[in-house]
Amino acid sequence: MTPLPDHLQQATRARSQGAEKRARTALAELAKAGKPVSFTAVARQAGVSTDFLYRSPELRNQIERYRTKAGSAPAALSDPPGDSSTSAAVRALSARLTRQQQVHHEEVARLRKALEVAQGENLDLRRRLARYEAD
Repeated sequence: MTPLPDHLQQATRARSQGAEKRARTALAELAKAGKPVSFTAVARQAGVSTDFLYRSPELRNQIERYRTKAGSAPAALSDPPGDSSTSAAVRALSARLTRQQQVHHEEVARLRKALEVAQGENLDLRRRLARYEAD
């Protein structure tokens, strides 16, 4: 693979530096406002990808430090206390969706079979018609 021309390398470097600066600003604003700091929150506010934040060792360390300092990492992973009805509702809706998908798959299979039969009958009728027209 050939190296990029100098002007493209400079543009790439400038774009990365701008993204890093926006991420640092977003991180500082979130921390100052007392909002939960997470990779997703910083990425959303800075307009960068979470992948960019994870790949930048310095930004990653800063975000992880703020997360552990604020204790927001465990809270983000678990359900809010007293909100078991939400997870039960999600499980119920998920089960319902699974059943609906199964019904739809069966219906599609039935319709495909019917279509195959109809196409076979159509082909048979066309062949018969071709024999009568040839006479």
